[in-house]
Amino acid sequence: MLPHSMASTLETYTHGHQESVVSRHRKRTASEAAAFLLPHLKPGMRLLDVGCGPGSITLGLAAAVAPGEVLAIDLSSDVLEEGRRLAIEKGVRNVRFERADIDDLAQPDGAFDVVYAHQVLQHVREPVRTLRAMKRVLARGGFVAVRDSDYGTCTWSPPEPRIGRWLEIYHAVASANGADADAGRHLYGWLVRAGFPHRGGAGSTESADSGATVARQFTHS
Repeated sequence: MLPHSMASTLETYTHGHQESVVSRHRKRTASEAAAFLLPHLKPGMRLLDVGCGPGSITLGLAAAVAPGEVLAIDLSSDVLEEGRRLAIEKGVRNVRFERADIDDLAQPDGAFDVVYAHQVLQHVREPVRTLRAMKRVLARGGFVAVRDSDYGTCTWSPPEPRIGRWLEIYHAVASANGADADAGRHLYGWLVRAGFPHRGGAGSTESADSGATVARQFTHS
């Protein structure tokens, strides 16, 4: 039986793990999703990847810290198995994939030099609590690296009513799940509340070929 917090998170992961979602996750890479982090990684670091999905980002992080060990955690057994297969296929030996919840992680204090989370905090009910859980497993001098979307800043041209309607629905569903679709704008404040030292942040943008392309992706997810 899953601990209550794990069961709750599984029930409220807004995007779900259907193939249309996971297929996009497979295309993610560390060079894109963790570009802000890679220059700070060094061989031998111990790294925790929270909400690793199918492992496409994880393996890039593992390469950057090798021979340091990487623990990749997620709540979906299916995507974890994908990650294990990908690691075997790519010959990556310094990573292991485990089903675990960061809020109840069975790791000692100070177990990692780096904790990374990509598009995770937008899905949790208590992001400050989750960040404090990350802080607990950080070694002295270690750092947390988090990246999240801000759906409220989406814009497009020419006008595409389907995208506007999708965003309205997505915000409503995320809110009903106790999550925050606009998490990106809150990261700095959450980190400060979680007890991290004041540090700067950075933003990035993503673009698509056309509004119609995005509309098809959203409405068929």
